[in-house]
Amino acid sequence: MHSLLTTTTPARRLASSATVLAAVLSLGVLGVVGASGAQADEPGDGWVRVAHLSPDTKSVDVKLTALSGGAVVSELDDVAYGAVSPYIDLPHGIYVISMVPSDAPTGTAPVIQQSVEVKPGQPLTVAAYGKNADLDTAVFPDDLTPPAAGQARVRVIQASTTAKSVDIETTTGTAITTDAQQGTATGYSSVAAGPWTLDVTADTTSSTAQIDLASGAVATLFVLDNASGGVTLTSVIDSASVGDLPSGGIQTGGGATATQHVNGSAATGVDGHSLDGASTSNTTRDTATDAATARPRSLEAVGTAAVLAVLGAAVLVLKRVLRRAPEVS
Repeated sequence: MHSLLTTTTPARRLASSATVLAAVLSLGVLGVVGASGAQADEPGDGWVRVAHLSPDTKSVDVKLTALSGGAVVSELDDVAYGAVSPYIDLPHGIYVISMVPSDAPTGTAPVIQQSVEVKPGQPLTVAAYGKNADLDTAVFPDDLTPPAAGQARVRVIQASTTAKSVDIETTTGTAITTDAQQGTATGYSSVAAGPWTLDVTADTTSSTAQIDLASGAVATLFVLDNASGGVTLTSVIDSASVGDLPSGGIQTGGGATATQHVNGSAATGVDGHSLDGASTSNTTRDTATDAATARPRSLEAVGTAAVLAVLGAAVLVLKRVLRRAPEVS
């Protein structure tokens, strides 16, 4: 007759403890990796800002409404010509942006409406431009990828109603953009940080603008009408530094919008050269790649730290088991 009771030797106890410890470690590592993967796959928010670029349209109140359910998610009051709002953090979805004159009675029909799809990690600029009688809108994807050290990144949004196209260059003759059409945005170009004097030339008018770009800044140069019927240039800092992004890092890439083309023409790009004449195409591509992978890398670092912590705890447990086990003869 076999006894149901078994005797466990110290060696067996150690082996059993090691087996259990290995299982715990495996579960801990898998849990950390699984949690990191889940965080990396979680959908994030997008960002929208609004620009009033219509010279003869009075100040407006702006309302952002979710298409699904019709809830008002954000309101901006008394937005004047040339004003650009801060970024508004929004969950992924489709929204309707409407503008109503600020002094209009309740129930007044919007002067303009624009639908926009907000996608995770994509900042957007929604601009109303043109004369009031022929008001139009455009949705421009923004790229807040930080530039290389000592550099800034700029683009141009051409919203002047007095000029069908403009050229912008430095006083030293280096082109920022050529033939930028009304209602379009150029691509981004890397420039050396610091003060610059820019010449803006249109068909029948010209002007000079002073800008000062800090290292690490991303900026949009808005071409607008001035009071004398000419053109003027306004610089708006989209991101002053990496920590100044709407929320964490910005992942670059295409975000679908309701309006990608204005008056049948796509947004144009600059010629890909910095103000000192050096090509910036490789730098822009590399920094965009780094920005796109920044979040997975940070999660990976957190996961590694957690695994090391689990291993450290396991070593302490194993030491205690060894101290308590009797010597095996």
